[in-house]
Amino acid sequence: MTGPGGDELPWVLVRAPIVTRAHHLRLAELVRAGTRFAGATSYLGFPGARWRDERDYGLLCEAWLHCFRDPDRFLPPAGPRLLTSESDFTDPLRVDPERLAGASGAGGMATAPRLAADVVHVSGREPWRTEAKNWPLAARCLHRLARETGLRILVVDAPAEAEPIRGVRLVGPLPWRQLLAVIAGARCLFVPAVLDASPRVLAEALCLDVPVVVNREILGGWQYVNPFTGAFFDGEDDVVKTVRAVLGGGQRPRAWFSAHHGPARAGARVLRLLRTLDDSLPDRLFHVLLSPDRSSAVRTGPATR
Repeated sequence: MTGPGGDELPWVLVRAPIVTRAHHLRLAELVRAGTRFAGATSYLGFPGARWRDERDYGLLCEAWLHCFRDPDRFLPPAGPRLLTSESDFTDPLRVDPERLAGASGAGGMATAPRLAADVVHVSGREPWRTEAKNWPLAARCLHRLARETGLRILVVDAPAEAEPIRGVRLVGPLPWRQLLAVIAGARCLFVPAVLDASPRVLAEALCLDVPVVVNREILGGWQYVNPFTGAFFDGEDDVVKTVRAVLGGGQRPRAWFSAHHGPARAGARVLRLLRTLDDSLPDRLFHVLLSPDRSSAVRTGPATR
């Protein structure tokens, strides 16, 4: 974690199992440097028993930032907990539909006609992402939506093994800004995930003023769903009704997210938690920020400053 000016703090978030040799070596280096650790639930059900290695993360991490309705089911019993996800740090000033529109007008960010859609679902090709995004349920629900509504439906980063669905366009991964432009042009984002602990795309959709239709059983991101932002669905039997209700309008997702989340608000909550454990944190700090570990060996690994 860092201060707003980028100065590193003596705390690192562990957000996934530490499994590679490079990650183990980096962890040892951080321990020798006197770093203190907190956990963040970002990878599937980590640190629940099914989603961790043999390490005792209750001993390593002094506190937990989590996404769970029932944290006792997943988290170690000791240490303070805070209902805050990495996706809470999504910045509405950066993920802004007006900025995207301006970029489009300047040439280069216009959404291609083939990517225009009423309903967008963002899946994943890697096996763990396919599991996290719940492709089996997504496919059944999208088939039903296409058959019963005639809506334009787009799946981004469709699994490699995905069978074609009549009335649904499947495309590969998109660059981040183009993905945002596609979502911004949609009427809702469809999120059938269960094992998704920090669905950044859900927070990004809200920042883009796009309502969401979310699986009621999702591990993380459930706290974003309310009458201002969208609705829950329970399965393929009620997905059509739920999508139609959300498309009826009346939500204000961007205003709601901006009022409750974003880097300053989320960072202030995390700082208050850390101050209960570390009285050496500078008084001049009002919030903290998250940034990737700067070690080149683990730039994409489980640690976040």
